[in-house]
Amino acid sequence: MIGLLACLASLSSAFAADAIPTGKLNVDRSLVRVGSRSQLDWQISYPNTAVVDVSSSGTITPKSALKMRVRVLGVAFQSGSTLLALQGSWSKNGGTWSTFFTGTGPTVVPTNVLVDTTVNQGDQVSFRGRGASNATATSWYGYHQTGVTDPYCVVLKNGDRPPSYAPAYDQGTVKSFMTPYLDSTGKIKIGAQDLMILWEASTAAPGTTYFDMQDLVVLVSFEKI
Repeated sequence: MIGLLACLASLSSAFAADAIPTGKLNVDRSLVRVGSRSQLDWQISYPNTAVVDVSSSGTITPKSALKMRVRVLGVAFQSGSTLLALQGSWSKNGGTWSTFFTGTGPTVVPTNVLVDTTVNQGDQVSFRGRGASNATATSWYGYHQTGVTDPYCVVLKNGDRPPSYAPAYDQGTVKSFMTPYLDSTGKIKIGAQDLMILWEASTAAPGTTYFDMQDLVVLVSFEKI
């Protein structure tokens, strides 16, 4: 009996170790002044355990009951030198949309968890975003959302490449908030249980200079319960 318990304990420890990400995290400075930002870079390997299905149109379906957390990584939307607001919202199973962010680039705090909830196996989770068409955010462009074929909104997993019709990623003109999430080949670098959603909120046509899919960037993280 003692031998059996020892064996089970050993197996349990091995499984727990397999579920832990490994790697390293680097920061570009040891001290950061108030109001300034530090650059983080990491090389982390995650277990290959995808916990959600993502359809070709971006429909997100959990494979089991999961904890879902949503963060905004960055907003880069403006007209000339005038910053314009972006708005992000989400819904489950076609229900009411809940807004989790409204603001301009300087209001983004990437570490803030804006949605912390539980989703169940088979739920269909959708996200949508839109951009203001004036500085006072009293007028808005139309929504672009996941779950439909829409070049203005794309859901990416670890190892995916941003769409070729967004020239910024090929021309090396990505925003600073995106660089930690791209590897040396230009592929998305996030956890195996994370999704990144990119939006273009303007009326620019895919493939044109201003169509950069960086107007709103959201990270959706899932954790098994």
